[in-house]
Amino acid sequence: MDDQKAEIMRKIKDYGIIKDPQWLDRPDELVPMWVMFEAIIRLIERFDPPNRPYD
Repeated sequence: MDDQKAEIMRKIKDYGIIKDPQWLDRPDELVPMWVMFEAIIRLIERFDPPNRPYD
């Protein structure tokens, strides 16, 4: 794995975007859509938590 991919994978792991080591160890693998959607949902919920008051 080149340095750029390793850095991206480190950040993904540090931020908790993807937690499953199965995906973190294989950055060139194609992933199912549900894995990408899970990562997107985690990001959305981090910036806009579902139980956050509107005020």
